[in-house]
Amino acid sequence: MSNHRIQILETIENLVEARDIIFTQIVNLAMSGEMKHLESAFDLGDKYNFTLKHFETVQDVNVKRLVSLCKNAEETVFSLMNLNGISENDVNL
Repeated sequence: MSNHRIQILETIENLVEARDIIFTQIVNLAMSGEMKHLESAFDLGDKYNFTLKHFETVQDVNVKRLVSLCKNAEETVFSLMNLNGISENDVNL
């Protein structure tokens, strides 16, 4: 495997990690603000799988900016994968 391909794979993995961090911040920010009312819907230890779609209608401009950034990271990851012939099996999505 060429050094360039290795660097592309590393870049994709770093972008995926950054996207996950951004998404966590979206959840935390929304749940401390506009979506605070949902806090009472969950008991300690409950698990819920939020998706980016859950936050697309939030009015908080801070959350909106983070949602946009998260989408951009996702688009960049898939673009890099397509440009370089990298499949989902080649990276940890």
